[in-house]
Amino acid sequence: MDKVAAALATSGLPAYEASFTALDAYRGLREAGVRFMVADGSLVDLARAFVELRYPGLPYADAAVESPADDVELGPTTTYFRCVDGPSAAEASIFAPLDLLRDPRRNVFLDPKGVYPSLREKVAPMRSGPPEDQLFQTAVLLARQPYELPPDNLPPLARNFPVDAQRDLLALILTGPTPWRAFDLLLRVGFVGEYWPELAGLSGLGQSKDHHPEGDAWAHTMETFRYRKLPSLRLSLALLLHDVGKPAASAAEGRRFDRHAEIGSSVAARFLARLGFAPSQIADVSFLVRYHMMPAALPRLPLSRLDGVINDARFPLLLEVYKCDELSTFRGPDGYYEACAAYRAWERNSRNPWRSADGRKLARAWIEELPRGGGALTRGRAAR
Repeated sequence: MDKVAAALATSGLPAYEASFTALDAYRGLREAGVRFMVADGSLVDLARAFVELRYPGLPYADAAVESPADDVELGPTTTYFRCVDGPSAAEASIFAPLDLLRDPRRNVFLDPKGVYPSLREKVAPMRSGPPEDQLFQTAVLLARQPYELPPDNLPPLARNFPVDAQRDLLALILTGPTPWRAFDLLLRVGFVGEYWPELAGLSGLGQSKDHHPEGDAWAHTMETFRYRKLPSLRLSLALLLHDVGKPAASAAEGRRFDRHAEIGSSVAARFLARLGFAPSQIADVSFLVRYHMMPAALPRLPLSRLDGVINDARFPLLLEVYKCDELSTFRGPDGYYEACAAYRAWERNSRNPWRSADGRKLARAWIEELPRGGGALTRGRAAR
């Protein structure tokens, strides 16, 4: 039982998963780090249940509670509450007509407004209301549900889109099965250029057809999402931002986008900080963007160039970023397999007390002088 569920159980306040959260549960999708609930009570009742309750001032939330990151790939979870003081919570709406509800205590779904038939429709249900609601709803549906856009009926560009809502929108899109459908919609209606200019710079940015036959930098970025094993938020943020340094990079020594990984790391950190992502998430994504090209050279790099990266706990995830990046270019998986083999060899040698981390045999005199518990990298340096 998570923090929110435990507090609701203790307080006895009835609450139901709603909107995209209920739809995700119905479809069996993984959580997104953003949860929508309807509470059958007032804000006062909710404040009694949660001491740390905050009031985000968003059109789809009366209050919010933050939960720690039980899953490092997902990050912290924000639970948004819509309070219903008077009528039953079963009559409330967050993003109508997405009014399917789920009672998490009994694990049963409620359909008070008869929306169940629309779950089988092919066209995304549209609603009237503020442009930001329409755009938010349509983009998330395209990323997380098997709907198509209504013919010739694009949602309007929202001119007032709060930063918190932008972060929620990005998390919901990236952790969906088909994020490229949502991003292409946001690019078409002008949202990306208006709110996320760092990403807009990828659209139309030409690349060498020898290395990127899939198209411009935007098309390449969208293609990477098709090769994820799981739609984890950390991995997906890294894929989205891995090439954001290219628009600001210059050509040098035969490289079209010289130092784009280093530039992109800084751009990604500023972008995520502006949207209010957690510092730990920013640090992880910045690391993945900074070193996303290193696995390609892993079999040939000396150990001195790898210290502090290959022994980082995030290196296996860096290999996943490289795999998605490589496969999206249609070059095949050979480079990824070579990088994995080199990493496994490093792991094996690092655990071997008779070898340095780069695989060389240690001289007996050096081994006898090693302190107990000395790390593999320390042994490697002593051997050199």
